[in-house]
Amino acid sequence: MSQFITPAELVGMNEQELRALYGRLLSDLRRSGQSRFITSDVHVSLQNVEQALVRIQQRPRPPQGPRF
Repeated sequence: MSQFITPAELVGMNEQELRALYGRLLSDLRRSGQSRFITSDVHVSLQNVEQALVRIQQRPRPPQGPRF
């Protein structure tokens, strides 16, 4: 994978999709070894995904009805 992920590309993704992408990026980071160019792109992409996850987690959730 090792591509740069922008915040605009993350718009519309749900939490599960973002977490899966985060895992793939971590895997790429482990595989990339010592390549600084690839590693820097992955680090920035990881930060973008982390910020998107924080935004999703901070969104107010709609109230749930009574559970039976």
